[in-house]
Amino acid sequence: MFQNQYYQNPVHPNDHPEPQPMSGYQAQEQLYQNNVAHLPSNNQQHNNQEPRYSGQFDPYFNLKCHGTKAAIELKPSITQGGWHTVMLEGANSIGERKFNWQDKTSVQITKTELLPVIAVLLGIREGFEGKAHGVQKNKGFNIKWQQNQRDNTMNVFVSIFEANKPMKGVPISAYDALMLSHLAISQYINNMPQLTPEALINSLKSIHRHTIA
Repeated sequence: MFQNQYYQNPVHPNDHPEPQPMSGYQAQEQLYQNNVAHLPSNNQQHNNQEPRYSGQFDPYFNLKCHGTKAAIELKPSITQGGWHTVMLEGANSIGERKFNWQDKTSVQITKTELLPVIAVLLGIREGFEGKAHGVQKNKGFNIKWQQNQRDNTMNVFVSIFEANKPMKGVPISAYDALMLSHLAISQYINNMPQLTPEALINSLKSIHRHTIA
């Protein structure tokens, strides 16, 4: 496991109606609402009669982490094949606490990427990179634990890249990484309702006792 250190990079909760009783991680997810909503990305755009996919979450649910040069967002997503997953998005800074979400880069985490992403966010795995995303196969992401040179603590550096655009990179605290993992875990469990969060985490720990790709 990697050392936890709170990096000053808060995610602000939403005010929303009292949720219905839920089980597992679903109840904990409601602690992590974000007060900044924005229009859905093109690959999650719906017509006026159909709301954007949000899974078990409130409409337009998302989690944002802000850095000085960029910001990232994680939100519920679903593949064309019906696999519940997450969408990772990034936008570059255009001023103090202002980010250009109109020119964001969006990467949908695939079925095969979701577990390694969860493992990294939980500190079970050191890093993971996903490539060849998008119609033109020119987008990707990298999530990796790194050492803060100022105080030797550990944080997670999340970067999102797209051809002919500046990289969007944000260091996030171990606690924010844990929070993002809760969203990813909840989405994974939507695909396997009989699976518990504990069983998922234990199985990830077990498989990472071996050297794997």
